[in-house]
Amino acid sequence: MAPETRGRPKARARSRWLLASLVASASAALAGCAVLQPLNAGPDLPLVETGRALALSECSTCHAVGAGGGAPTTEAPSFISIAERYRNYRLDWELESISQVGHYRMRPKMLTSAEISALAAYIRTLDSARPAEVATPPLR
Repeated sequence: MAPETRGRPKARARSRWLLASLVASASAALAGCAVLQPLNAGPDLPLVETGRALALSECSTCHAVGAGGGAPTTEAPSFISIAERYRNYRLDWELESISQVGHYRMRPKMLTSAEISALAAYIRTLDSARPAEVATPPLR
C-alpha cells in the first residue's frame, strides 16, 4: 500500500496543474474573442441610409416610415411600431416573409436579402427602447 499512496499526491498535483492550464488557455482564447467584437457597435450607417431610401421609395405610400408623422393609411403600422414589435432577430424574418408572401392586405414586395438587411437596419434605428447611439437622419 505504501507505493500506491506515494503516487496519488503526484497524480492529484498533475491533475490540478492540467486543470489550471486548461482554464488559463480557455480564458486567454475567450479574451481574444472579446477584443475582436466591439461591445456596443452602432448601426452600419451606409446600410441604414440604404434602408431609409428603400423605405421612402417602396413603403411610404402606406406606412409612416420616419421618426415622426402619421401613416398615409390607418391600416398600415408605422415603422416605429414595427421596430418596437420586432426588437429581436424576427424583424429580418418578418421582412423576408413579407417579401415572399405578403402580410394581411399587403401584397408581396420582392426584396433581395441585401435590401431586407438594409430595411431592417433602418427600422431598428427607429426603436425608442434601443440606446440612441446614432441619430436617425431626418426625412428629406
